Amino acid sequence: MKRRFGHKFARIFIKLRTLQLCILLASFATTYAQLYELKDPSKDSANYQKLYDDLPEMCDSFYIMFVKQDIVGVKKFVPRVKFLRATFDTLSIEYREEQVVYRQQLLLRKLQKDYRKILKSAEKNKIIIKKIVRTVTDYAYGQDEDENRFCYVTVTCKRRKHEYELRYLAIILNSKWFVGDELSFEEI
Repeated sequence: MKRRFGHKFARIFIKLRTLQLCILLASFATTYAQLYELKDPSKDSANYQKLYDDLPEMCDSFYIMFVKQDIVGVKKFVPRVKFLRATFDTLSIEYREEQVVYRQQLLLRKLQKDYRKILKSAEKNKIIIKKIVRTVTDYAYGQDEDENRFCYVTVTCKRRKHEYELRYLAIILNSKWFVGDELSFEEI
């Protein structure tokens, strides 16, 4: 009889230990999962794209990104595929999904290519872009025959005795401003 009681007690003890271990693992997994989510909150904000209603605000943000020499930051000033698709739908332009993606990627790659050229040219000519100071921003608004609005933006910058011009085309899609193309940076 004592043996049976000991054997039952051992089985109950093992089940209790297994249950405690399961509870401990579950609580650890829950805690670890929560800590993992809380560890990097900037991950969600990295994909955030601010849409600009105001052209001067967009130009200021683009200039700050330009001075930081952040080539990945250019992506935030190009319309995303969803926004571009919505724009084409609004204008009743028929494009397949891959055509919309192609146009968006073409715009982004062209802008990044122009920016790389500017950075290489600045390095070659020993221009320290981080130290240039913006003096004047000029906006030349325009409209094409299809009533699409755009603006040629010219930012005059200064560094010691040298003056530079940063130029690009800003486009408006569904009343939001984006950087188009024709990015250039030259000494005056």
